[in-house]
Amino acid sequence: MAKSGNTTVAVHRQKKHKKYRPMRFSERLGVVIVIVLAVGISAVMILYAKLIPYEYTDANGRTVKTQISLMDKFRHWKPFTGQQGTLDSKEYSFAVKSEADVQEPAEFDDGLDLDQIREGQFSILFLGLDEQRSNTDVIMLAVFDIAGNQIHVLQIPRDTYVPEYTSFIGGKINSVYALGDPSVSAVQRVVNCIEETFCIPIDRYITTGCEDIVDIVDLIGGVPIDMPYTIRYEADKIIYAGKQTLTGQQAEWMVRYRHGYTEGDIGRMQAQRIFLAALMQKVCDIGTFSLLRYANTIIHEELVYSDLSIDEMRKLADFAQTIGMERISMYMLPGEAVNHRPEPKGASYSVWSVHYQPAVELLNLRFRPYYQPIFQLPIRELVTEGNYRDTTYDYESTDLGAVIGGDTFDGD
Repeated sequence: MAKSGNTTVAVHRQKKHKKYRPMRFSERLGVVIVIVLAVGISAVMILYAKLIPYEYTDANGRTVKTQISLMDKFRHWKPFTGQQGTLDSKEYSFAVKSEADVQEPAEFDDGLDLDQIREGQFSILFLGLDEQRSNTDVIMLAVFDIAGNQIHVLQIPRDTYVPEYTSFIGGKINSVYALGDPSVSAVQRVVNCIEETFCIPIDRYITTGCEDIVDIVDLIGGVPIDMPYTIRYEADKIIYAGKQTLTGQQAEWMVRYRHGYTEGDIGRMQAQRIFLAALMQKVCDIGTFSLLRYANTIIHEELVYSDLSIDEMRKLADFAQTIGMERISMYMLPGEAVNHRPEPKGASYSVWSVHYQPAVELLNLRFRPYYQPIFQLPIRELVTEGNYRDTTYDYESTDLGAVIGGDTFDGD
């Protein structure tokens, strides 16, 4: 305010507003890029900063404490463990081959960077449970020979005779899950039985109910297959020979059907090879990242239990797709079906009596590629060498590529 005599004069000072030149498109783009880079770099720093305490048990049973990042935590995440949990850590006395034996000039590294018991191979036990989830009607052991770019799958008949591992008088391996060692989990009982009987360390497991196959197959849109023969599961439940896409219900009929086969469970195992080949072909066509979309449903519905981590599933799936179906081979555990009467006046049970020498040769050649051969196994033979009545499955194998082409069992 300024005064002039008795008159007060208000002086208004006009503020001068600074005029800004509008930003050109290139300048705006530059700002956006800077902001995105800043946010991206910050996110990467947060995701990969090793700030989270992490504890694990190594292959020798020792507890290791370290720190990992959020990305590491996601890769280590095991979303399918559910009620089954993880396998027990233990020390193994199996002698490994030297670096010279596997023809590696430097320290042996299979290149896949997995948390495995033995470098070079990774073993997964697959168990398919019956309706009551008490018996393992499907037992397969898959050994990923990573260094050799192969996968070998051992089909173990559900009637395989292992009396030391179950309280069931018939001594069948499919009862170990429910009637095995009560001091460990159901899955661990079967793992211990197979590891100790066949001397194959098992890294991880996968279990599912046979009825869960219905939901899984429907979830992925069915499984295209070329059926070599007709299956009549029941009067109104028929899968006809020829090319078709199996629904989940039809898939269940196929993997469970056995009464129409001359060899019962062995015939069913042949059918399971055909289904497995078709399923793996469908999975390869879908792709790894697309499969991740189904993970939420599988976890929520508890269709599968496994102690595989996200990172392990991704790496193993990529490995299987890379090597191709022709390098995935399937083998039957050598042996024959016999009627066994555990007690003189008791019931008789049909069991699978392992053929010792052919089994030893197969396991050493295909399922322990990076271990020294083992020639003494705690296998119980009910029929000894020289008295075998059927040697059809002693030296048979087939690859999944051949199965897709129409072959099932092919002795070699």
